[in-house]
Amino acid sequence: MSGKITIIRGIAAPLLWDNVDTDALTPVAPYKRLGGGRDCLREVLFYEFRFTADGTPKPYFVLNEPQFTGAAILVAGENFGCGSSREVAVWSLIDYGFRAVIARSFAEIFEQNAYKNHLLPATVDAETHARLVQSLDCPTPPVTSIDLIRQCITINDHNVGAFRADEMGLEMIVNGMDEFALTARYVPDIQATQRRLDDAYPWLDPYKRS
Repeated sequence: MSGKITIIRGIAAPLLWDNVDTDALTPVAPYKRLGGGRDCLREVLFYEFRFTADGTPKPYFVLNEPQFTGAAILVAGENFGCGSSREVAVWSLIDYGFRAVIARSFAEIFEQNAYKNHLLPATVDAETHARLVQSLDCPTPPVTSIDLIRQCITINDHNVGAFRADEMGLEMIVNGMDEFALTARYVPDIQATQRRLDDAYPWLDPYKRS
């Protein structure tokens, strides 16, 4: 488990595409060609958009532009992470250095995988997305901050808007927990509920019927 995270701050790279799928995030052919291990995922991310056939970086792809070197946040469009259920799509983003993706919407399985790996999938409405994109449209990328406690996004300390996230998924990221640790926090509540059910409906317990 990782440490507690309350703020994600850094450069935001705008990749304003809709329907970015898992094959775009982690294309199978380059992944296998480079060995198929975890140590190659940073290079594989968006491989077919970042590189030419001979491996030369494409100059006009956003992640190859020098001002977005070291970006911690990716800004996308709608339905980000659609396609297959492969968890390596999330791993590729994390290994590249991203700690959050801001988008209008996410594919459900990708979103679940993101929470499990402590990558924040921050969903924003159309107005917030438009303000964010406009704020990022400048020669020098501004500092973007995502406050996980207040669930808001700021750029150069000016509020851009709120984001939505699954409550339990966000709790895992904030507290550096996995699903097992999160469930363990609710064991007393689960046990208390079970006792109430046992008392109210004793016929449901096969051991009490025997």
